[in-house]
Amino acid sequence: MEDEALWKIAQSRKTIADMERYNILLDRNQEGTLTDAERAELTALRTEADCFMLRKAQAAALLRWRGHHVPLS
Repeated sequence: MEDEALWKIAQSRKTIADMERYNILLDRNQEGTLTDAERAELTALRTEADCFMLRKAQAAALLRWRGHHVPLS
């Protein structure tokens, strides 16, 4: 993968709407009020978030390995 594509991945962020929905579902989960559909949605969002962070970390690691300075934020 080219550096430009790796930079796009490393610098990408989840949308505010995505994070708000995730937080709503987490709150409902703590309260014990999730429906079965919401529980499935939360599981899918957790998996997606995990994959998202792994892609970002791998992109950053490759850029560092190639000699680029990658901020930790």
